[in-house]
Amino acid sequence: MLELIKTTPRGDMDVELHISYSQLNTFLTCSFKYAHRYVWGTKPETKPMALVFGRAIHRAVEEYYLHLKQHGTVMPLEQMVAVFDDTFKAEHDLTEEELTFKKGESYASLRDKGIELVMIFYDYIHPQTIVDVEYPFGVSVPDLVGGGWLPIRLVGVFDLIESDAAGNNLVGELKTSAQKYSNQHLDFDLQATVYSYAMTQMKLALKPQSCLVRYDVLLKTKKPSLERYFVTRNEADHRRMIHLVNEVLRAINQRIFYRNTGWQCGDCQYKKTCLS
Repeated sequence: MLELIKTTPRGDMDVELHISYSQLNTFLTCSFKYAHRYVWGTKPETKPMALVFGRAIHRAVEEYYLHLKQHGTVMPLEQMVAVFDDTFKAEHDLTEEELTFKKGESYASLRDKGIELVMIFYDYIHPQTIVDVEYPFGVSVPDLVGGGWLPIRLVGVFDLIESDAAGNNLVGELKTSAQKYSNQHLDFDLQATVYSYAMTQMKLALKPQSCLVRYDVLLKTKKPSLERYFVTRNEADHRRMIHLVNEVLRAINQRIFYRNTGWQCGDCQYKKTCLS
């Protein structure tokens, strides 16, 4: 069994200087949204139901893997469905912001879709050895200008660390999506690069070629299904990511924030404030 290195406790991530994939992705999508969320502390105006839905699915899958790791048995389907249902209702009922639905969606339709996806996951997934679930990481990033390491850490949480019979490890990441992932999406996906880099730094994999990331994507299509994608990264990918992190942090330090209007404005939680 793999012995994981000691890392940053999840609760400490909010009090140390850090940047995450989510922050990087937000900045690259719209740096003005990044500033509202992470710099100015603007109160969100709305919350997309997609976030509520995703959190409920994620919670049900997390409990599935935790049960398997702790008890060595697969939890009953009814219990997994109940976790989704309870989380979905709680997230919906306790949300203070206005909840926004996409065209044709409703609470009932999303609940039914979520239960259907949980059942698909349950039937499809055949886990190997569960090393850990919801494992937080924090790794250093080289400073390309000043030398040494940047004064912040690159942090995140692996949904799942799984090991095969030969002792090879992979990071599993659960996603919900309205469409299949394209090859181009997988080739340039930043999250996979961040996770691969973190795996290398943490000795989860001894060489970049063995830094395997698996996406388990539950498709919210007319005929729901689960698609599985395996992604690897190499040292050149890691170097490009390091350069990106350095440049994004430089822009943040210089307060370079601008509106990037487009498709991303559709369910933005700061749209009224931004466009007023």
